[in-house]
Amino acid sequence: MKIIDKYITTGFIWPLLYCLFVFVFLYMVADVLGRLDVLIKQDIPFDIIKNYYLSSLPPVIVQTAPFAMLLATVFLLGNLNRHNEIIALRASGVDTLRIITPLLLIGLAISLGVFLINDKLVPQSSVTMKMTDELYFSKNKAERNQRVENVTIFGKDGRLFYARSYDIKNKVLEDIVLLEHDNNQMLKRKITATRMEWTGDKWRFVGCDVFRFDKEGNVLGKPAIFRTPKIIQFNERPEDLMKQQTQPEFMNYAQLREYVRILGLESKSTAKKLLVDMYYKLSVPFTGLVIMFIGIPFALKRTRTKAMGSVGIALAISIIYYVANAMFLALGKGGLIPPIITAWAANVAFAAFGIYLIAKLRT
Repeated sequence: MKIIDKYITTGFIWPLLYCLFVFVFLYMVADVLGRLDVLIKQDIPFDIIKNYYLSSLPPVIVQTAPFAMLLATVFLLGNLNRHNEIIALRASGVDTLRIITPLLLIGLAISLGVFLINDKLVPQSSVTMKMTDELYFSKNKAERNQRVENVTIFGKDGRLFYARSYDIKNKVLEDIVLLEHDNNQMLKRKITATRMEWTGDKWRFVGCDVFRFDKEGNVLGKPAIFRTPKIIQFNERPEDLMKQQTQPEFMNYAQLREYVRILGLESKSTAKKLLVDMYYKLSVPFTGLVIMFIGIPFALKRTRTKAMGSVGIALAISIIYYVANAMFLALGKGGLIPPIITAWAANVAFAAFGIYLIAKLRT
């Protein structure tokens, strides 16, 4: 059986790599053509363009891997069927489940690899792509976006920082809220300010109010009101603000989990919405494995005519899977479904459907 496993593994890996390469190449070409007028008119340096597209590789791989896995599965099993190798294996006593076991194990390994890429590489790639897009890829040099809205940073020292807008050129933030927590993650100080300016080595807060809280969350005394600019320690420098923005796509699973825990102390409704994103980070890498479960039974159809039609059905069901997944996410963020069910419902339902179809083939 080792020879058969090796044969199936090799027959799957090469089509998978080929499909991934094609998908990435098509994405690059389409994106460059879509931005070609901007790239030429603005005379953007080649290094900026190169870094942008290199940074786009991890997200593109995560998004296209499921379809590459489906096509590689259909190609391999279709090839085996066309040469009657599936029939020969069954005639020699090899069960259908045993034939597809190497595929499922490879699919699981790829899913774990996609999780690592999505967790370790995609957050930083997303930051780089957003910064490049906002600072360089605008329609006119004079209109390059020098203002970022809704800047949020979660610091390691228990600080949660929010600003409504950030003027990158002048290094000025507006409408600031800074929350500080103790070691037990209880709110101990809240700072609000109308404006925050960079002086060259520190931040100056304008229109600043400081509230202190006891261990029960009650305000201690009257708030300290400063109508003259005040210097308050804030460790992040201007260049750190874009890099450390706290948005789900910019955080890995551990960072998002900690952020949700801290944010839950202040706004449980917002934290609940972010829980959907947190659980989705765990479920999305297994999309490819789920789609393989859907594709395998259709690719194992014995006749060529049925097999070709089955490939189309498998693709259609995969698209339905994505639609269902999007609907579950929308319902979850609307608070109608618990977050963990939202993230995993489509995976569980469609994987169960695929397993049911595979079981029918064995009878």
